[in-house]
Parts: sequence; C-alpha cells; structure tokens
Amino acid sequence: MKKIKISIIRYSFIYLFIFFVIKSNYSQTLQGNISDSNGNYLTAKILIKKSDGSGVVNEFILVQNGRFSYDLKKTYYEKGFFLDVTATGYNSHIELVKPSELKKTMNFNFILKKEKIEILEEIIIKGNKRPLSIKKDTVVYNVESFKDGTEKKVEDLLKKLPGIRVNEDTGIIKYKGITIETVTIEGDDLFDYNYTIGTKNINIDLVKEIEAIENYSENKLLKGIEKSNKVAINLKLKNNKTDLSLSTDIGIGNYSDSDNVPIDLSINSLAINKIQKSFIVSTYNNVGKNTSPFNYLDSQISLEKIKEEKFLIEKIIPELYLPKVTINNLSNINNQIFGNLNSILNISDKTKVKLNFYYLSDNNKNNQISESRITINNSAFSTLDDIHVEKKPLQYRGDFELTFNTSKSSLLEYKMSIRDEYINTETTIFSNQNNDFLSSLQSNSTFLKQELLYTKKKSDRKAIQLEAIVATNNLNQTFVIKPSIFDNTKFNQDIQDNNSKKLNSSFKALFLGRTIKNNKYRFSLGYNYNKDLFYSDLSSIQKTQVLLVPNSKNALDYINSEIYNKGSYNWSIGKFTISPKYSLRYLNLKLKQDNIHNTSNFLLFEPSLNIIYEIDRTSSFGFVSNFYNISTPLRFLYSNQVLIDNRVLRSNKPKLSLQKIKSFSLSFSKNDLFNQFEMYLGANYSINNGNFFSNLFINENSSRVSIFFLPESVGDIAFNFSLSKLIYPLKTTFRINSNYSIVNFKNVVNNSELRNNKSNFSVNSIFLKTSFNLPVNIENKTTYTFQETKSINTFSNKSIENNLKLILKPFKGFSASITHNYIIPSFKNSSNNYSFLSSKIRYTPKKKSWQLELSGVNLLNEKSFSKESATDISNNSLSVDLIERYILLNFSYSF
Repeated sequence: MKKIKISIIRYSFIYLFIFFVIKSNYSQTLQGNISDSNGNYLTAKILIKKSDGSGVVNEFILVQNGRFSYDLKKTYYEKGFFLDVTATGYNSHIELVKPSELKKTMNFNFILKKEKIEILEEIIIKGNKRPLSIKKDTVVYNVESFKDGTEKKVEDLLKKLPGIRVNEDTGIIKYKGITIETVTIEGDDLFDYNYTIGTKNINIDLVKEIEAIENYSENKLLKGIEKSNKVAINLKLKNNKTDLSLSTDIGIGNYSDSDNVPIDLSINSLAINKIQKSFIVSTYNNVGKNTSPFNYLDSQISLEKIKEEKFLIEKIIPELYLPKVTINNLSNINNQIFGNLNSILNISDKTKVKLNFYYLSDNNKNNQISESRITINNSAFSTLDDIHVEKKPLQYRGDFELTFNTSKSSLLEYKMSIRDEYINTETTIFSNQNNDFLSSLQSNSTFLKQELLYTKKKSDRKAIQLEAIVATNNLNQTFVIKPSIFDNTKFNQDIQDNNSKKLNSSFKALFLGRTIKNNKYRFSLGYNYNKDLFYSDLSSIQKTQVLLVPNSKNALDYINSEIYNKGSYNWSIGKFTISPKYSLRYLNLKLKQDNIHNTSNFLLFEPSLNIIYEIDRTSSFGFVSNFYNISTPLRFLYSNQVLIDNRVLRSNKPKLSLQKIKSFSLSFSKNDLFNQFEMYLGANYSINNGNFFSNLFINENSSRVSIFFLPESVGDIAFNFSLSKLIYPLKTTFRINSNYSIVNFKNVVNNSELRNNKSNFSVNSIFLKTSFNLPVNIENKTTYTFQETKSINTFSNKSIENNLKLILKPFKGFSASITHNYIIPSFKNSSNNYSFLSSKIRYTPKKKSWQLELSGVNLLNEKSFSKESATDISNNSLSVDLIERYILLNFSYSF
C-alpha cells in the first residue's frame, strides 16, 4: 500500500512538471502599440478570432492610450489565430498569426489609416516576407516567398502557389478549380487565350508579385455590372524591369548514341513604357520541348480551340498522335522553330492597338507499334501495325485588335485573326495485312475571323453590348496510300480527297444590369448562322487510270441557324446565391445530300439552375442542373465511305436529330489559402436521350464503321475528390486526387444485336512535397490508373506511375534536382516496367546576370515505351520510340 502511495505521489509530480512545462512553452504574450499614420496613440479594441474564417471571437483586448500587453488564455499552436484591430474613425486591420510564428512574446506595431469613402478591406498574412495578401477580389502572391531556387520560368513558380494548379500537358492554369482564361502583364492582356507563351517563356526573375483576380471583367466598363465568374492572373514586374529586359538561353550538348547534337536555344525580350508593351520570343530545340501554345504531338486540346470550337472544322481524317512520356515528353523527337511577337501600342488616350504574330515549324519523327488483341463472341484475333512516322506542321498566324474609347462611357472593339496551317505526315507501315504500305496525309487549313463589339455604359448599374462575328474556315485533306487497299493487283495507290468549308456569322444584343441590392442580370437576343460544305471522293489509281471507288463520293451542304433569347438572374439571399438561366431557341436545320433535301425545325426551351450556399468565407456547397440540346455535327452526316487510314473506312446513316441532355452536379469546396487547405468533393450525373452509335465490322485486315442515330438513353456518372493541405509542423504539403467515372454506351459489332457496354475509369494520385529549411527536400507523386470495359467480354488494365524528385541546395548559388519516374503500364505484365532518370545542376552567382545549368535527360537510356489500354472488344498496346540519353549545358544571360 505504501508503494502504491509513493507511486501515486511520484506520477503526480511528473504530471505537474509536464503540465507546467507545457503551459510555459505554449503560453504567449501579445504586446505592442496602436497608432495612426502620424504616430498618435489610439484607443482601440483587438479581437482574437479563430483562423477558420468563421469570425468566432475567442478573446479580446481593450487598448487604452495605444499601448497593450496581454497574456493569451488559450493555446493556438495547431491553427493560429486572427487579430482584428478596430478603432472609431479608422479602417480595421486584420492579421493572421500562423502556428509557425508563435513565440512566448510577440510584438506588434499597428498603424491604422483614416476611413475613406471607399474602404479597402485588407487581410495580410503576418510574416517576414508576407507570402500572400488579400485585397477585395485579388490574392497577391509574393514571388520571393515561394521560390526555392529551382524555378526558371513563370510556369515553374505557378505550380507551387496555393490555390493554383497547372496542367502538365497543356499548360492551362486553374485557380480554385476555375480555368484561367487570361494572363496579363501589369494589367494588359498581351496573349489572349494563348497565355502559355508568357508563362512558359518569361523568366520568373522579372516578376515581383503574381495576382489572382476573381470576378475579372475584360471590359472595364462592365466592372461591377456583369456577373463574372472569370479569374485572371496578373504579373507584377520588379521596379527595375519595366523598360527593357532581354533574356537568352543557349543550350548545347551530346546524344549518347548518335552524331546529332542536342540544342536548346531561346531569346526573348520584354519592353514596357508609356507608349507600348511588348513581348517577343524566338526558340529552337531538338530535345522534345514545345515552347509554343500549339499542340501537334498528342490529342490534348488547347484552351483557344475549346473557345473557338464552333468556328473551326473538325478533321474527318484525324492526325496521327503520340502519347506523352514523362514530364520531359520523351516521345517528342522533334526539330522545332517557334517565333512570336505580342505588342500593345497606345496610339492615343482613347485608342489602343494589339498585334500578335506567330510562326511555327516542326519535324516530329517516331516509330510506333500498335497491337490489338481482339475478342468478339467466340472469335479471337490480333492486329499489328509498325508505323514509322514523320510529321511536319507549319503555321503562320496574325491577330489584330483595335480598341477605341468613343467616350468615357462607350467602347468600340474590332478583332481580326488570320491563320494558315499546313501539316504533312509521311508514314511507312509494316502490318499483319497482306501488304506493307506507304502513306501521306496533307492537311491545309485557312481561317479568318472578324469581330466587332460595341459597349455602352448607360449608368453605374446598366450597360448594353452589340456584337457581330463573321468567320470562315477552309480545310483540304488529301490522303494517299500505296499500294491500293482495295485491289493491289490492278492499282498502285488510293487517294482520299476531302474538301470542307465552314461559314459562320452571328449577331447579338446584350443588356446587363444590377439592382440596388446588387443582384445582377443579363438578357440577350441574337441570331447564329452556320453553313458547312463537305466534298469528298476516293479513287484507286494506276498511272493514268483512275477508278472512283463505289459509294465513296460525298457532296454535302448543311445549314444550322437559330434565333435565340437568353437570360440569367443572380440573387444573393443571405448565404445563398441563386442563379437561374434560360435559353429559348428556334432552331432550323437543313441538309442537302445526294439530291435529297431534309429540313427540321425545333422550338427549344433550355433552363439551368446554379445554387451556392456559402458556409463561411472559405467553404461552400454547390448545386447545378442543366437541360440542353446538341444538334448533329458534320462528322455524323456524310453518307458515303471515307478512308481514314490503312484499315478503317467510315460512313454514316445521317439523320437531323437532337441529343437531349440533362445533367446534375453536387459539390462541396473549401479554399483556405491562409492555412493552405483546399478540398473539393463533387458528383455529376448526366443522361443523354438520343445518341449516335457505331456499327463496326472488323477482321484481321480492315474495319468498316457506320454511325447511326437511335432515340436510346444512356447515363453517365462521375465522382471527383481532391484534398491539399500544408502540415505546418511537418513542413510538408500533401495532395490527394481521385476521379472515378462510369460511362455507358451501345454499339453493334460484326452483325450482333445492339450491345450494352459499360466503361469504368479511375485515376488516383497522392502527392507530397517538403519545405524543410535543409539542403534537401523531396517531391513525390504516385498515380494509380484503372480502366475496365464490360460488354459480352470484359477487358481491363491497371497501371501505376511513381515520380520522385530530390531538390538539393547544398550551398548558396547552387541548386540541383534529381527526378526518377518508375512506370508499370500493366499489372498483367509487371515485369515490363520502365525507369526514367533525369537531373539538373544550376549555378547562379550572386549579383550577376548570367546562370549556368547542366542537365541530363533519360540517363538510363530507355529506348522505347509501351502504353496499355482497353476497349469493349480488345486490349491494346502502343509502343513508341524515345529520345535517347543526352547531356545539355545551358548558359543563360539576362539584363
């Protein structure tokens, strides 16, 4: 019993000792002064609030005569707290004290500014470098606070900013899940949708701050009137970088297995003064880089093409694309020249001109082996194509924009874009077919678009816009294949000629406004006219003998026109934002083909609803419903066959019908930039009534595809989850992304009945990055992909990729990184795995304008890469050649 008492007393002393140690370590004192800008002490109040943005007050301090000293009653070492300083007649001041900044004694010197008519609320994160601050709708990132020495271009830093994500393939930027459409320099939009020119080529050393501007209005007359969900990125330059800056990069090295020399050259200049603002870039490389905003290598679609989809012709014969292999894009064996000029000239106080010129020439070479293991009912066979490809894109382009302020309340804008694109693709094909083939595809596209826009601001709460657009796109495609795939004993080649033309004209009158309660609305009345012309024929040729292949001549005239009225209203009711929209359209479709005229008219009412419930400053629930109709696109309207490649002939059973789509989505989002905590959880369900299905007949040598329409319904569902959090005690950012989708579709294969198919697709990744104050930090991302297609048979594939990056800063002036990619393309053959190793060493001397970098790519010298996929009838593999191992020494100079 005595021993028990002694033990109790002993543990009691230990408990009390630990308690007082903890209390002494986590008890903090706040002390300091509160004064105005003239140094006069003020009587004020300090509220100590929770850091979650809820506004809950934990403690408060009454300050007499400007001086205070206060011992905190609670501990805040997990989440920190807000200090809200207020005094009568002065603007309030709010600071966030992060957990990492807590000390036993914290000193503050608050200077409050006199209230003005317009009060600018400002929230500043406390810290030596102030990593970010918020001013109304703008988040300001301090560039120096986020740099770790491995960044070279603006895009490199954007990838590290909280709330911002950059697509590795396209360069498209998202902020809080919203796609960025504009990147400006000192407030001016030099690049339009092609902003990757700036983000990929502008040196980060020129930039002082990066601003994310929410509720962005491109037209300044509409600021505060229109309901804008757009976000823009603005680059604020350093004070001594606003006249003329020139940057050059010269990289030269050695390939391990060939006499070719790896070269990476670029020069760019940024000039800013009162009269003009310009950015010029010129690059050449043969190391797999794409420094342009145009993508000719894979099927990723640029932001500009998404926005201009209705003006552009879709290619009936698709271009040959390659999969991207690692961030270095090792499958891009290229020879690219790219030049671009972007300039804004201030002609007068009222007149501004913007010019954009582009030139691109490339030569992409590769060897790809495509194999499909096909099972249909009880029949199984394989197809194999070994393709040697050389693809040469060439593009010339010029854009012109004139902005004229006719008065303080009116603006006239004229825009014109002229483009000429030529792509020549030569291939040599060794296949399981009876013959090997030589083929070439020549695609030539010319595009002209003109837009006139007039804006009149009637008052501070109302405005009108008048818009007219005229666009034309001509596309010619010639596909030649030798020998003939139809009868090689009589003919030595087949030629598929396609000629397309799209004419588009539209007019719109738009009325915008906001009520006294700041509810915003917009109503429009407009007319769209779209005309598609398509002519094609397929011939077999032997010297002077030309034979038109039966059922291969198309002559199509398709008109899609509509008169519409659209409207939307935005209510703010407490924490709810309710935004109903509607579209009322009278749609007229006319199709002339094979001397047959078809006409269909539709009166369509398409409502949508968007509801947002704001839980607090950083969190919200969202619900969106949409009902809309899609008219038949050109690719489903030509009736006779078109040769696509050495295997595929494609045709349609045309019908002027509508796809009626209903979609619903529910989401929760949280974006707490102060605590670097982001989360998104969403689900989407859509049902399509009326769809285009394929009737496929396939064997070892050929495929014939016929597309037809049925009033059948199919439903799709998708789930998305993402989480990003900086764990302060560990100084590590964790990021989880998970996407899962179920797609239902139907088809007919080899004279079967209509088959019901289901495709399940899932991509899951986990990412971590450390920010230790040490010479070594790490980044690691693991991605798991699952694909399964169920029909009569089930085909599936599982793959995994791990990307590990070591970031080294051994001493001042030196930084280095080592990156290792490990990929298993298919778990069914886990022995078939790939390792890719690359490295960089950079030396930046202090207060010098030059820099040296030594890089190594594909150091393990992997020769090829194979990617696996699955469809409803097959498992497929695609193998591509890779850039051989190379070492590159790069010298950079800027002034």
